[in-house]
Amino acid sequence: MLFPDYRPRRMRQSEAFRRMVRETTLSVNDLILPLFAIGGKNVRNPIPSMPGHFQLSVDQVVKSCREPSRRSRTLCPGWR
Repeated sequence: MLFPDYRPRRMRQSEAFRRMVRETTLSVNDLILPLFAIGGKNVRNPIPSMPGHFQLSVDQVVKSCREPSRRSRTLCPGWR
């Protein structure tokens, strides 16, 4: 296949248009950390199916939310 003589540049018209058709990118800043809350005080139960994640009591959730390294969180209440 030969290289085309005419190459339309309609995808480069404006920054807004380029942003709309750009490839999807994902970074660490786009991720949300789930926090699993349960009743009690000073509770930190490991979740077997999610290594490195824990069910936390409310005081532990508050402590975790105060860590400056974590940007986005979602609270998932525990059901029994």
